[in-house]
Amino acid sequence: MKRTNKTEYLMTPINQKKIEELCATIIEKCEDTLGWEQLTKLSGFTHSELISLFQVYKQTTPMAFIKNARRLRVKASPVSPQDQLFTNLLKN
Repeated sequence: MKRTNKTEYLMTPINQKKIEELCATIIEKCEDTLGWEQLTKLSGFTHSELISLFQVYKQTTPMAFIKNARRLRVKASPVSPQDQLFTNLLKN
């Protein structure tokens, strides 16, 4: 008889889709305060299920994913021509 562990039990196409949707929401709302309560409500998973699923599909934790999304959002923020002009004006 094959032994099934918790990770194998959680690895389904539906769960993968839910995690991808949650990640898209996190990226969209990464500037908002996102805690475990919000993540569990948005995903329908428990705290421990979220941790396991993120480990399987994203090789990170949900909170580390949020921090990384915030970091990338700041890094990728486009600078408008007006902002660039203002920055140049401040330099002179």
